[in-house]
Amino acid sequence: MSMYADKDDQQQPTPPLVVSESDEELLTEIRDTYTDFSMRWKDIKDERNIDLQYICGDPWSIEDRKQRKADGRPCISHDELSQYVNSCVNSVRQNKRGMKVEPRGGTATEKTAEDRQNHIRAIEYESKAPDIYLNAFQELVEGSYSFFRVGSAYASDDAACMDASIFDQKITIKPIANPNCVLFDPDCREPDWSDGERCFVVEPMTRADFKRKWKRAQITDFTPDHMMLAKDWIQDKNVLVAEFWKVLKTESHKYELEDGRVVNTLGKGEKPVNERVVVTRKVMQYMTNGVEILERNVFPGKHLGIIPMIGLQRWVEEGGIVKRKLFSLVRLARDPQLSLAFLVSQQMEEAGLTPKTPWVGYVGQFETDKEAWENSTKVPTSMLQIDVVVDGASGQILPPPQHPQFTPNFQAYEVAKDSCRRAIQAAMGITPLPTAAQRDSEKSGVALEKIKQQGDIGSFHFVDGFDRALSLCGRIVDSQIPVRYDTERKESLRKADDSRMMVTFNTEEPYPNEKGEMVHYKVDPDADHDVTVSDGPSQASQYEAAAEFVDSLLAALPTLPIAPPQAQKILALAIQMKELGPKGDQIAEIISPTNPDQSTQMQQQIGQAQQQMAAQGQALQELQGELQKLRLEKAGHVIDNEYKASMQRMEIEAKVAAAEIATKSQQLDERMTFVTDIWQKLQDQAHEAGLQASDQQHDRTQADAAAQAAQAQQQQAAAQEPAPVQA
Repeated sequence: MSMYADKDDQQQPTPPLVVSESDEELLTEIRDTYTDFSMRWKDIKDERNIDLQYICGDPWSIEDRKQRKADGRPCISHDELSQYVNSCVNSVRQNKRGMKVEPRGGTATEKTAEDRQNHIRAIEYESKAPDIYLNAFQELVEGSYSFFRVGSAYASDDAACMDASIFDQKITIKPIANPNCVLFDPDCREPDWSDGERCFVVEPMTRADFKRKWKRAQITDFTPDHMMLAKDWIQDKNVLVAEFWKVLKTESHKYELEDGRVVNTLGKGEKPVNERVVVTRKVMQYMTNGVEILERNVFPGKHLGIIPMIGLQRWVEEGGIVKRKLFSLVRLARDPQLSLAFLVSQQMEEAGLTPKTPWVGYVGQFETDKEAWENSTKVPTSMLQIDVVVDGASGQILPPPQHPQFTPNFQAYEVAKDSCRRAIQAAMGITPLPTAAQRDSEKSGVALEKIKQQGDIGSFHFVDGFDRALSLCGRIVDSQIPVRYDTERKESLRKADDSRMMVTFNTEEPYPNEKGEMVHYKVDPDADHDVTVSDGPSQASQYEAAAEFVDSLLAALPTLPIAPPQAQKILALAIQMKELGPKGDQIAEIISPTNPDQSTQMQQQIGQAQQQMAAQGQALQELQGELQKLRLEKAGHVIDNEYKASMQRMEIEAKVAAAEIATKSQQLDERMTFVTDIWQKLQDQAHEAGLQASDQQHDRTQADAAAQAAQAQQQQAAAQEPAPVQA
């Protein structure tokens, strides 16, 4: 195939493009596959573009918007979709996902699974993968599909490095900003599309950019022959460069013999008892511009490096052809959103008509103040003059001009708009508001949690798609680790608590890390692991649940049949779970030290402290007994003082009575009778005072006896208390 220079650059003839027969077949397959995939993805992409138009607040078609602007009519849209999209996306933001690695076969163990999980977590951290996952999820919710990728890069770009480590590679997780640049295999059938065998990632660029980026290409100037050969790839000013991913399959036979051996080929006279065909998958990445293979790369593993994130998909028969349809969260809410836009625009249009209502009057009534009447619907006017007009038939003065009242149909519009909002909620699986549980007077923690769960259930199929994509990503990363990290190097792993741990990969013997712990991390290619996605409640919910558990545990700890050393460890862990900061860690360390050398000393100190506390408690009990005795004695003195005061009052009353006797009557008989009565009263009062004193003395005796009994009981309880346990 001879190629000529591009008409834009005719200084040097273009060298002939040398294409092997196998490459020619591959390029033909690439061009045909690209045309086929583009046609089959066209409807899905068009629907996605419309979804994003609604998400961006513009549900109007180009024709409607153009016509309305030409007529001077409002073209308004009230956004009702973003709040529900954000609610769905933010629910996933609150509940972070993580890879969970479990041993499945081969040489895999719980230890290798933990190391592999820490390694994947470190790769995610370095790649800022959580942000990539969430951005892809938002694109999924808004536009029905999204993609991100797993790739590789050199671990170091140090130009001064002169050893083999400069060729070490690391695994990376990268975003794909524009999902429309991906044409994934439309023939895949698995829910996570993990069975995809072909995929395009296209990048349009100018011819100048292509020449600058692909300097090693055999041809950088394209002719009309190129444009005719690859019309979808080579344009007048642009070149389409694409990654073409393909899974190459190799079949091999496996035979099981009578003795249990499994062989690839049968020897003479050997008869198998069982046989099967094993398919081996090899993933290739070709960089091409449609007329040349620019680069070839082998991708480790059996899955494509492009991760699809798919939510709701359905198969619909149209014209005798079954087509795949992908749905976003807003897909079925587009019609009610457009209806809402029409209603809002019509409402604003009628509101604009209100001040334009004309005055209605008889001919000749507006002549004198004509200009003021003409501007009265635009400029506020305090006074308008009219000309008097007489009815020629009746001779009566005609009434003044009338201003017909115009009442916009706002109430009807509000009812219709509310109906559209409910239709949007129904289409997006959102619980209609308000409900009884959401009224301020009836809100509770349980009710709010139920409301939140109802809102999440309506869009949970998108969360399922998110989890499936992360699980596929984890399996791909896990399959690449033995290939990318096959040399001895020093890297960091990240534990579940997000702490970092430096390790040296692929050492033969364990070695001490920075904490003095002996670690050993060898990437074993024969260890077979399974990767799933672990999700849970939000961090705030986890903290609340942990705090509630710790409170109940501390309350029940004294009643549990646990030995003191174990109880101290549980108490220390409970304090750490409270997340009290450095001071809390110090308290936990004092209660249960992590250093074994200090454990015995700390236990002795705790035992001594317990003995001191017991002695102090006994002394406190003795002091409390003395205090009670003093209180009783004080009460007795108070009673004596009250008795003496009562006797003094009686003496004073007797003297007063004697004086009254002397003054009341001069006759002896009357005085004697009166004295006798007074004396009887005084005797009665004295007798009553004596009885009260006797009762008070009896009460003092009883109080002293009760105090002595209480003191004896306290001493007996202190003697029976067990001695503190020595550590």
